[in-house]
Amino acid sequence: MTTVALGLDLATAAARLLAVTDEGAVVAERTAALAPVESPAAGHREQRPVYPEVARRLLAAVVADLGPLAARVRALATSGTSGTVVPADAAGAPIGSAVLYSDQRAGAEAAALRSAGRPSTSTSPLARIGWLHRHRPAARYEFTPDTVTADLLGRPAPTDTSHALKAGIDPTGATWDPDALAAVGVDPATLPDLVHPGTVLGEVAPAVARAVGLPAGVAVVAGMTDGCTAQIAAGAVVPGDTVGVLGTTLVWKGVSDVPVTGFDGALYSHLAPDGRWWPGGASNVGAGPVRDEFGGADPGRLAELEALAAAHGPAEAVRYPLRGTGERFPFATPAARGFLLGEVPDESGAYRALLEGVAYVERLGLEALADHGVPVRRHHLAGGASRNTLWNRIRATVLDVPVVRPRRSGSAYGAAVLALAAVTGCGLGEALARTGAGDDPVEPLPGERERLMDGYARLRAELARRGYLGVAAPT
Repeated sequence: MTTVALGLDLATAAARLLAVTDEGAVVAERTAALAPVESPAAGHREQRPVYPEVARRLLAAVVADLGPLAARVRALATSGTSGTVVPADAAGAPIGSAVLYSDQRAGAEAAALRSAGRPSTSTSPLARIGWLHRHRPAARYEFTPDTVTADLLGRPAPTDTSHALKAGIDPTGATWDPDALAAVGVDPATLPDLVHPGTVLGEVAPAVARAVGLPAGVAVVAGMTDGCTAQIAAGAVVPGDTVGVLGTTLVWKGVSDVPVTGFDGALYSHLAPDGRWWPGGASNVGAGPVRDEFGGADPGRLAELEALAAAHGPAEAVRYPLRGTGERFPFATPAARGFLLGEVPDESGAYRALLEGVAYVERLGLEALADHGVPVRRHHLAGGASRNTLWNRIRATVLDVPVVRPRRSGSAYGAAVLALAAVTGCGLGEALARTGAGDDPVEPLPGERERLMDGYARLRAELARRGYLGVAAPT
């Protein structure tokens, strides 16, 4: 008998809801815009907290799309962007604007945390909670998925240790840090209880189920951050599997039997539902220059650039394509700046140098993970830029491990798989084996490896010469 689970992803601009069967079929999908981001002052980023009402609209629409299959819905999990905090009333309903993950106003609270021996920046979630407590006091402080969960359950909801990780919690013991809370003057009673991802929190309240058309008894499952649910969707949940999520920036995810940290906190580990750890880090390098420098927002333009770069072959120049100043992973260097070694004679050469430079940084990241004990045996490509066939093949040529592109992707899909695993009682690996559409191998470019590896060696040597890397490159 078919089982259906729902996965909801709350991004910054929009929310996406998928209905997925236990055989992996996406049987309904809806998206809806969230409120626009507001910047009332420099460094301030807020959003009207419409998450519960948008979630209800999406649920009603998906249920209608499912028709008779809606009776098979058994579970729902929600994923969100890490670090956005919402003030709420005692019932868990939002009462004021969400302060977004990139908001920088909590400088004083971050300084108080550092004085207490807790590493922090002005964008730290706990510093943000402290700022809200001082300036917009509320009965509770939640993360965006918690507002949806509370609405569905009809009561205040726990939060999961994945969304709360960067707030300085103990993910193993699922506890808040009392000394850190004291440093910013936050009462622990104003924070949600903590549970591990994949925990069944209860059932959708009968009145809510009737309002959106869900059957009785749908389980509400504790989710994970959007990065983690994207990792689930990519199928990388066993040691040896890694993911490279290439969008505006480049994010690495892996799997380890022990927690892994480093790079001044830029490398950190989420606790997975099976008790393993998912270490990850993010670079400021990514696909942003494709749009900004080459006008690659248009699909026709992207196809033109890809054809030119494929005909060109390996670039004569080597580029470290960092935008702005400062890098966090695969090396932590606040003063790092991008550079170009050599000259690019034309647009095709410049575009190839960009694609190759990002692939070189991706290899650096995999090597950094391996140096920290994270096994790297198969690499999954995810993110919007994984639709670029040439770039995928350049990455496969440079990375020196088998590279695959999952046929399914996206945080909403991963959240649905997490919900399925929770209500069917199987592990994530088994749930993926049942639902997974499989992977497509990405073949290296024939005849280009030697020149690309020479470019990689040149990049590493220059990074070391500038003091960005502390050790010589492996060959």
